[in-house]
Amino acid sequence: MRGMLRFLDNDSPFGRVCTFLGTVIAVNLLFVVTLIPVVTAGAGLCGMYYAMLKLVRYKEINPLAEFWRGFRDNFKKATLTLLGVAAVAAFLAVDLRICALMTGPLRYCSTVVYGAIIALAVLAMYLFPVMAAFEGKMKDTLKLSVYFAGGNLPGTAAIAVLNVVPLVLTYINPAMLPLAAFLWCLGGFAMIAFCNSMIMMRRFARHLEPLEADREEADRKRILEEMKMLEG
Repeated sequence: MRGMLRFLDNDSPFGRVCTFLGTVIAVNLLFVVTLIPVVTAGAGLCGMYYAMLKLVRYKEINPLAEFWRGFRDNFKKATLTLLGVAAVAAFLAVDLRICALMTGPLRYCSTVVYGAIIALAVLAMYLFPVMAAFEGKMKDTLKLSVYFAGGNLPGTAAIAVLNVVPLVLTYINPAMLPLAAFLWCLGGFAMIAFCNSMIMMRRFARHLEPLEADREEADRKRILEEMKMLEG
């Protein structure tokens, strides 16, 4: 009986896994709700990444409180950012259509448009996580997004794979679409955001305030060094 209680305890490996999955599912459901009005999708992305970045860093969080804080604090900027990304994407889609109708050398302008589409997609992958992690004006968010995307190309490639492959697998077999939709609604979006956050936090952490435990460890080392100097 005691062994079973220890197994089900929150501090046991099983308990930690259940807590983690519960947090991911809760955040995912909150994000799915923000997709319904469409216009709140940008703020929902910020809320989801704010919660997942906190989960990566602190291991345990209150999903509702953290999601709401990220959603509320970034609502205006995230909404305008999503509209801006959508507008640029629509403009590039029209350009691509025009290039397809052209003849001769001008038709190869589509290569430039494809390059711009890829650049926009990479930038969009970082915009909302950066917005959730760092305060600042939109120009600062853009600069940081470019900095993090270009300064860690292997990480950026991994994030791209994490975002693209599940989408491809979703539509590769139409018969599995109902199951795929259920998995996306249950926890798919937040799980991918968590994996992305794990990669991003390796770079973000250098520019964020140190954790309390890190500060305590730094203070302890500083005190020991001062003691050694006094003894010497």
